[in-house]
Amino acid sequence: MTDAGPSVREVGVVFERMLDQALNSQQVRDALDRAAGVCSREQLRTRAQEARTAITAAVAVEYQAYVRARSAVTGPHCPADGARRAAPARGAGPLLLLPAAARAVLRLRVTRRGARSAGGGRTPADAEADAAADVARAREVWELALLERGVVPFLLGRLEEVLMRERGDRAGRRSG
Repeated sequence: MTDAGPSVREVGVVFERMLDQALNSQQVRDALDRAAGVCSREQLRTRAQEARTAITAAVAVEYQAYVRARSAVTGPHCPADGARRAAPARGAGPLLLLPAAARAVLRLRVTRRGARSAGGGRTPADAEADAAADVARAREVWELALLERGVVPFLLGRLEEVLMRERGDRAGRRSG
Protein backbone atom coordinates (compact mmCIF):
# COMPACT_ATOMS: atom_id res chain seq x y z
CA MET A 1 0.00 0.00 0.00
CA THR A 2 2.75 2.39 -0.80
CA ASP A 3 1.75 3.38 -4.34
CA ALA A 4 1.43 7.01 -5.33
CA GLY A 5 -1.09 8.76 -3.17
CA PRO A 6 -1.49 8.38 0.56
CA SER A 7 1.78 8.06 2.43
CA VAL A 8 2.87 5.13 4.52
CA ARG A 9 2.44 7.49 7.47
CA GLU A 10 -1.18 8.19 6.49
CA VAL A 11 -1.90 4.47 6.19
CA GLY A 12 -0.36 4.01 9.64
CA VAL A 13 -2.51 6.77 11.12
CA VAL A 14 -5.69 5.33 9.59
CA PHE A 15 -4.71 1.83 10.73
CA GLU A 16 -4.17 3.00 14.32
CA ARG A 17 -7.50 4.83 14.32
CA MET A 18 -9.33 1.75 12.99
CA LEU A 19 -7.48 -0.43 15.51
CA ASP A 20 -8.64 1.83 18.37
CA GLN A 21 -12.17 1.77 17.02
CA ALA A 22 -12.12 -2.02 16.74
CA LEU A 23 -10.69 -2.49 20.24
CA ASN A 24 -13.45 -0.24 21.58
CA SER A 25 -16.21 -2.02 19.66
CA GLN A 26 -18.75 -4.00 21.64
CA GLN A 27 -17.95 -7.13 19.65
CA VAL A 28 -14.25 -7.11 20.58
CA ARG A 29 -14.90 -6.00 24.18
CA ASP A 30 -17.32 -8.91 24.60
CA ALA A 31 -14.76 -11.32 23.15
CA LEU A 32 -12.11 -9.96 25.54
CA ASP A 33 -14.53 -10.49 28.43
CA ARG A 34 -15.09 -14.09 27.31
CA ALA A 35 -11.31 -14.54 27.19
CA ALA A 36 -11.34 -13.76 30.93
CA GLY A 37 -7.83 -12.37 31.19
CA VAL A 38 -6.16 -14.94 28.93
CA CYS A 39 -5.38 -12.12 26.48
CA SER A 40 -5.32 -8.40 27.20
CA ARG A 41 -6.36 -5.49 25.06
CA GLU A 42 -2.72 -4.39 24.80
CA GLN A 43 -1.58 -7.84 23.74
CA LEU A 44 -4.19 -7.76 20.98
CA ARG A 45 -3.06 -4.27 19.94
CA THR A 46 0.55 -5.41 19.73
CA ARG A 47 -0.32 -8.45 17.63
CA ALA A 48 -2.40 -6.30 15.24
CA GLN A 49 0.41 -3.76 14.90
CA GLU A 50 2.85 -6.54 14.10
CA ALA A 51 0.46 -7.86 11.42
CA ARG A 52 -0.42 -4.45 9.95
CA THR A 53 0.89 -5.31 6.47
CA ALA A 54 -1.21 -8.48 6.26
CA ILE A 55 -4.29 -6.78 7.69
CA THR A 56 -4.11 -3.85 5.29
CA ALA A 57 -3.53 -6.22 2.37
CA ALA A 58 -7.02 -7.60 2.99
CA VAL A 59 -8.47 -4.31 1.73
CA ALA A 60 -6.04 -3.59 -1.09
CA VAL A 61 -8.86 -3.19 -3.65
CA GLU A 62 -10.51 -0.43 -1.63
CA TYR A 63 -7.17 1.21 -0.96
CA GLN A 64 -6.30 1.25 -4.67
CA ALA A 65 -9.70 2.78 -5.49
CA TYR A 66 -8.92 5.52 -2.96
CA VAL A 67 -5.47 6.09 -4.48
CA ARG A 68 -6.96 6.32 -7.99
CA ALA A 69 -9.68 8.75 -6.89
CA ARG A 70 -7.17 10.87 -5.02
CA SER A 71 -4.69 10.90 -7.89
CA ALA A 72 -7.45 12.06 -10.23
CA VAL A 73 -7.89 15.14 -8.03
CA THR A 74 -4.38 15.86 -6.80
CA GLY A 75 -2.16 14.26 -9.40
CA PRO A 76 0.10 11.29 -8.72
CA HIS A 77 2.92 13.30 -7.14
CA CYS A 78 0.98 15.50 -4.75
CA PRO A 79 2.16 15.27 -1.13
CA ALA A 80 -0.03 13.17 1.11
CA ASP A 81 -2.27 14.66 3.79
CA GLY A 82 0.26 14.01 6.51
CA ALA A 83 2.96 16.00 4.73
CA ARG A 84 0.61 18.95 4.20
CA ARG A 85 -0.44 18.89 7.83
CA ALA A 86 3.14 18.89 9.06
CA ALA A 87 3.35 22.69 8.65
CA PRO A 88 -0.20 23.99 9.14
CA ALA A 89 -1.10 27.58 8.40
CA ARG A 90 -1.86 29.75 11.41
CA GLY A 91 -5.54 30.09 12.15
CA ALA A 92 -6.45 26.80 10.50
CA GLY A 93 -8.00 25.64 13.78
CA PRO A 94 -10.54 22.81 13.64
CA LEU A 95 -10.15 22.34 9.89
CA LEU A 96 -6.89 20.49 10.56
CA LEU A 97 -8.95 17.69 12.03
CA LEU A 98 -10.66 17.03 8.70
CA PRO A 99 -8.94 14.96 6.02
CA ALA A 100 -7.81 17.01 3.05
CA ALA A 101 -10.49 15.52 0.81
CA ALA A 102 -13.25 16.55 3.19
CA ARG A 103 -11.83 20.09 3.44
CA ALA A 104 -11.70 20.28 -0.35
CA VAL A 105 -15.32 19.14 -0.66
CA LEU A 106 -16.39 21.76 1.86
CA ARG A 107 -14.45 24.53 0.14
CA LEU A 108 -15.64 23.56 -3.33
CA ARG A 109 -19.27 23.27 -2.29
CA VAL A 110 -19.13 26.82 -0.97
CA THR A 111 -17.49 27.94 -4.21
CA ARG A 112 -20.09 26.06 -6.27
CA ARG A 113 -22.99 27.63 -4.37
CA GLY A 114 -21.55 31.06 -5.05
CA ALA A 115 -21.21 30.36 -8.77
CA ARG A 116 -24.75 29.00 -9.03
CA SER A 117 -26.25 31.90 -7.15
CA ALA A 118 -24.54 34.23 -9.61
CA GLY A 119 -26.67 32.61 -12.35
CA GLY A 120 -24.11 30.12 -13.67
CA GLY A 121 -24.85 26.50 -14.54
CA ARG A 122 -22.36 23.69 -14.02
CA THR A 123 -18.93 25.13 -13.38
CA PRO A 124 -15.43 23.68 -13.23
CA ALA A 125 -15.81 23.96 -9.46
CA ASP A 126 -18.76 21.53 -9.75
CA ALA A 127 -16.52 18.94 -11.38
CA GLU A 128 -13.83 19.54 -8.76
CA ALA A 129 -16.37 19.17 -5.96
CA ASP A 130 -17.66 15.93 -7.46
CA ALA A 131 -14.11 14.58 -7.76
CA ALA A 132 -13.28 15.63 -4.19
CA ALA A 133 -16.50 13.98 -3.00
CA ASP A 134 -15.43 10.81 -4.82
CA VAL A 135 -12.12 10.91 -2.93
CA ALA A 136 -13.93 11.34 0.39
CA ARG A 137 -16.28 8.44 -0.43
CA ALA A 138 -13.39 6.21 -1.54
CA ARG A 139 -11.53 6.97 1.68
CA GLU A 140 -14.62 6.16 3.77
CA VAL A 141 -15.07 2.86 1.92
CA TRP A 142 -11.39 1.99 2.47
CA GLU A 143 -11.52 2.85 6.17
CA LEU A 144 -14.75 0.91 6.73
CA ALA A 145 -13.37 -2.12 4.88
CA LEU A 146 -10.17 -1.92 6.92
CA LEU A 147 -12.23 -1.94 10.10
CA GLU A 148 -14.83 -4.56 9.14
CA ARG A 149 -12.83 -6.92 6.93
CA GLY A 150 -9.35 -6.34 8.29
CA VAL A 151 -8.91 -5.28 11.89
CA VAL A 152 -12.01 -6.68 13.62
CA PRO A 153 -11.73 -10.18 12.08
CA PHE A 154 -8.02 -10.23 12.90
CA LEU A 155 -8.63 -9.34 16.55
CA LEU A 156 -11.47 -11.82 16.93
CA GLY A 157 -9.38 -14.50 15.25
CA ARG A 158 -6.47 -13.96 17.63
CA LEU A 159 -8.81 -14.11 20.61
CA GLU A 160 -10.32 -17.33 19.31
CA GLU A 161 -6.83 -18.83 18.86
CA VAL A 162 -5.87 -17.90 22.41
CA LEU A 163 -9.10 -19.36 23.79
CA MET A 164 -8.67 -22.59 21.81
CA ARG A 165 -5.08 -22.92 23.01
CA GLU A 166 -6.21 -22.29 26.61
CA ARG A 167 -8.95 -24.91 26.30
CA GLY A 168 -6.43 -27.37 24.87
CA ASP A 169 -4.03 -26.70 27.73
CA ARG A 170 -6.80 -27.24 30.30
CA ALA A 171 -7.88 -30.49 28.62
CA GLY A 172 -4.27 -31.67 28.56
CA ARG A 173 -3.83 -30.91 32.26
CA ARG A 174 -6.98 -32.84 33.15
CA SER A 175 -5.96 -35.94 31.23
CA GLY A 176 -2.33 -35.76 32.32
